[in-house]
Amino acid sequence: MFKQIRNACTLAAITILLTACGSTDESSDAEMAQSQKAPGVVSAMAKASGLDINNDTATLASQAQQTKPRKSDGLWLPTKQDHYTVLFDLNSNGLNDAYKGELISFAQFLGRNPDQKIHVDGFTCELGSAEYNVALGQRRAYAVSKFLESKGVRSQQIVLVSYGKERPADPAHNEIAWTKNRRVEVFF
Repeated sequence: MFKQIRNACTLAAITILLTACGSTDESSDAEMAQSQKAPGVVSAMAKASGLDINNDTATLASQAQQTKPRKSDGLWLPTKQDHYTVLFDLNSNGLNDAYKGELISFAQFLGRNPDQKIHVDGFTCELGSAEYNVALGQRRAYAVSKFLESKGVRSQQIVLVSYGKERPADPAHNEIAWTKNRRVEVFF
């Protein structure tokens, strides 16, 4: 019972932090891509979970950090190694604004390369039943897919898969691992 109350309070704190940290100015998608980065969300989530911000967040952010895309003449040049992870709140498939910038870059590349396919794989933490987690992973992948489609990507270019709680990014049984495992991975 205490764990459920703590999880509910953590979720409420994360939601409040993310809402309070949101940008209030009207910036373009390109500006959003440059100004908002995922490690800030990881930091806010770690604080809300009561983790040691100096130690645990550095570890979490470094493990969640992706290889940044290379640019040539302002154009993004992805490779097979380009892989982007979108983290989600507990029991949520709501796409956080902090991840939209990189997803816009994927959408722009796919718009210029209509024969290219992209994989959008949904995952969850170990909490909950296998059936629930497969469905939640599917909803998370679908949310990312719909965002990409709203930016001009054709649905035929997107391959959706849900692994639920299978294939965890971190097999540990703690809050940090669960935060890393609530994700969607986007890759070519």
